[in-house]
Amino acid sequence: MTNPVIWLGLSILLLALGLVILVCVSVPALFGLARAARSAEKLFDTLDRELPRTLEAMRNTGTDLSGLADDMTDSVNSARNIVKQVDNSLSDVRQQAYQAKRTTHSIAVGFRAAWRVLTKPSKSKSKSNRRRRPPVKPTVKPPSKPPSITSPLPEPAQAQTGPATIAEDDTAQALSANSETTLDGTAQTAPVTDD
Repeated sequence: MTNPVIWLGLSILLLALGLVILVCVSVPALFGLARAARSAEKLFDTLDRELPRTLEAMRNTGTDLSGLADDMTDSVNSARNIVKQVDNSLSDVRQQAYQAKRTTHSIAVGFRAAWRVLTKPSKSKSKSNRRRRPPVKPTVKPPSKPPSITSPLPEPAQAQTGPATIAEDDTAQALSANSETTLDGTAQTAPVTDD
C-alpha cells in the first residue's frame, strides 16, 4: 500500500464521487433557481405593465384631494361670509326694532300730550296768561371813597367788602324780581325765562 499509483487512483475516485454527489444535489437547486428567475421575470413584467397606471392613479388621487381641500376651504370661507351676513342682518333688525320702538313711544307720547291739550284747555289758557317780568339788570354802586393818589393800593377793608356787597345786592334784587305776590298775600316764585 505504499504504491503511490493506488493512492492517486483512490483520490481521483473520491474526487469523482464527490463531484457526482455535488451535481446530484445542485440540480434540484438549479431547477428551483430557474423557477424563481421565471417568477421574478413575470413579476417584473407585471410591474412594468401595472406600475405606470398605478402611479398615474395615485397622481390623479393627489390632484383630486388637493382640489377637494381647495373646495373645502372655499366652502368654509363662504359659510363664514354667510354667518357674517346673518349677524349683520340680525344687528340691522335689532336696530330697526329699537328705532320702531322709539318711534312708537314718541307717537304715543305725542298722542297723550295732544289728548291732554284737547281735553283740558283751561289749564293751558291760565299758563299762557301769566305775566312775565323782564329780567332785572344789576346796578353797580360807585365806591364810597375814591382812592387817593398818594396810596396806590386800596384799603384792605374796602377791597374785600366792596364787590361782595355789590353781589349781595344783585342777588337780593334778582330774588325780589322773580317773586310775585298772589291775592292772598303769599309769595310765589315766577319761572325765569330767557328772552
